[in-house]
Amino acid sequence: MAVKKSPEPTADVAALARAAGLDKTLKQFPNDVAAAVRAATNARNAMPALDDATAEPWPPMRTRSTT
Repeated sequence: MAVKKSPEPTADVAALARAAGLDKTLKQFPNDVAAAVRAATNARNAMPALDDATAEPWPPMRTRSTT
């Protein structure tokens, strides 16, 4: 059975991967990099729009006393 060659990633995915320093990973695993970009995009799009730029979409971090 012949192994299908993975399709070339889209320019946006490739640009994001290169900006993150993932050139070697992009060449070896283009489908995985594209899937990771899609997953991150979907997660970001699932977050509600924030009217207040200082608001966080998760609870703020709390510090503990070390004394």
